[in-house]
Amino acid sequence: GVHSVGFSQRDAGRAIVQHLLQGGRRRIAYAAGQLDPRVMMRLEGYREALRAAGCHDPALELLVPGPTSMALGGRQFEDLLARHPDVDAIFYCNDDLAQGALLAALRNGVEVPRRVAIAGFNDLGGSDQMLPPLTTVRTPRREIGERAAAMLLALMRGETVAERTVDLGFELMARQSS
Repeated sequence: GVHSVGFSQRDAGRAIVQHLLQGGRRRIAYAAGQLDPRVMMRLEGYREALRAAGCHDPALELLVPGPTSMALGGRQFEDLLARHPDVDAIFYCNDDLAQGALLAALRNGVEVPRRVAIAGFNDLGGSDQMLPPLTTVRTPRREIGERAAAMLLALMRGETVAERTVDLGFELMARQSS
């Protein structure tokens, strides 16, 4: 009975992990902060893809409840590689974390993607300008807001809304970081 506009966070998380798996990666970590329901649904997609491939390892999930930042992404990158030197890819729950990881890799002389692939989420501004450009999931944030506002206004006017659930999809932006 709930009206919604968006996309499947779970499917998007699964899609980016499948991309990494198709690139030959098997030790894929998930690094996240701000553990809201969307981040946790991406985690479920991550788990589903890795379980289906027979290579899920719960020890490779680094979940931080606080706010995200580029600095946190850099620390997560360094921590993951120190504790799990066999990690060959990291899926970050958002692009600010992944951008911080790319900067940490550059500072530490870790070759991306040769040594470790990095992927983010949301296709934030600057992600395509990182070195190397960041693989990420592009989400239709503006269209979600516009369609949700239109739906809410129609409901407030007492109008019937044709579609209760609108799935606008997502786009995998495969760039050089993976």
